[in-house]
Amino acid sequence: MDVKVEVRGAKEFERAVKEVERRFPGEVIKLLDEKAVKLEELVAEDSENQGIVKTGKLKDSYKHFPPEKKGGEYTVTVDSKVPYAHLIEEGHELVLYRPKKKDGGKAHHLGRVKGYFPVENAVDKMNDTYDEDIEKWIYDLLDKNINW
Repeated sequence: MDVKVEVRGAKEFERAVKEVERRFPGEVIKLLDEKAVKLEELVAEDSENQGIVKTGKLKDSYKHFPPEKKGGEYTVTVDSKVPYAHLIEEGHELVLYRPKKKDGGKAHHLGRVKGYFPVENAVDKMNDTYDEDIEKWIYDLLDKNINW
């Protein structure tokens, strides 16, 4: 399950990001790594707040891969290795199978289990402050490394 966080803004802001990326590629990777860790924490927090946590395996399973550059853009992926993560995220059909002769062992659809959307909620929460965080980071980085 991939989560993509996109930031779109004014042309000046995009140029500033490109300039920072060109001058400080290590800083961009460091920031993306920090944001991925923050997203992991937000997913775990949201899972706990919704009462999804029973064993804690799902909550602790969200890990990120190191940031990499693909097609001129840096990307970082946060993923869960738990095989049932998508069922909790999106919901699923509840089916009962009964191998009885009278109905031929057909499936009985008992209803739908609602999704809890912990990843979607965490991404929404992160997007609320993402623009301001990136802008502050760019200004701090430029102030620290460029003599005005």
